Amino acid sequence: MPLYTILYLDDEADNLAAFHAVFRRHYKVLTAGTAEEAISLLNDHPIQLVISDQRMPGTSGVEFLTMLSEQHPKIIRMILTGYSDMQATIDAINKGKIYYYITKPWKFEELKLIIDNALDAFALREHNNKLKEENQALLLKNLQQEKENLASRFEVLKDQINPHFLFNCLNTLVSLIGSEPETAIKFTVQFARMYRRILEMGDEKLIPLEREIELLDSYIYLQKMRFGSNLKLKVAIDELRYVLPPFALQLLAENSIKHNIISNNQTLEITITQKGNTLEVANNLSLRPIEEPSTGLGLKNLRSRYVLLTGMDLNIEKNIETFKVTLPLIPEF
Repeated sequence: MPLYTILYLDDEADNLAAFHAVFRRHYKVLTAGTAEEAISLLNDHPIQLVISDQRMPGTSGVEFLTMLSEQHPKIIRMILTGYSDMQATIDAINKGKIYYYITKPWKFEELKLIIDNALDAFALREHNNKLKEENQALLLKNLQQEKENLASRFEVLKDQINPHFLFNCLNTLVSLIGSEPETAIKFTVQFARMYRRILEMGDEKLIPLEREIELLDSYIYLQKMRFGSNLKLKVAIDELRYVLPPFALQLLAENSIKHNIISNNQTLEITITQKGNTLEVANNLSLRPIEEPSTGLGLKNLRSRYVLLTGMDLNIEKNIETFKVTLPLIPEF
């Protein structure tokens, strides 16, 4: 057992000397003749247990232990009372929150057993508190590691977006160069402006819905250079005070354009409709007979970013006429 420190408070010097003499070989014993001396010792020493006599001039044992319970709640408190001090004992239990009351005159063997039991309880409580603190520290560490892992995974996903967008736009540019070289030049200029705006977004994990709509408008403007009025976009949003992962709507538009026929005979219409706290992004289906090479990155990436950031998933519906993705809208804080 470690050497614990006990403070004994009594206004009679003989009692202090007797207590110190019999217990000094078992504990580190500090003694005080007044409450003021005891308070000074408490401020200067780490003390685990305090025993106070009840009947003292000035500050009674109950008053001292009550103060002690407020200022040093971890210290174990005991009171020495006579058989006639029943009310003082009750007050000590109710007000001073004592661990034990000891009747005078005390006997060494009995008092040592009481003190040892009290110190065992103190050690167990401290051990439990330490375990609790270690568990909390471990939990915080795990949460921090999880947060860092999520951030790292998000950065990987985000870094995939710009090459994905660049690859798709370059494919569009290649298809224009041979048949419409002047349009290809205009496309290149507009594409450079738009890509600069994308790079300016930097490390943002979420952007306002209004900025996402502006980005989508710029992207559709580029695509209209190739498809003209055969590509349509309709947006019906009542409330813009939301945020989204960057490029969410653009990715869905890219997928629609990539997988569907757009011609004079077949118009592709993309609609974005707000329904409560969701956005429905839909397009009519006229799938290409021969699929263009696809990594499947766009939709998978968007779904992963949503789960990482919000814990929410996308809802995807497909029938013979329509493809629809429902995005949860994230409130703007």
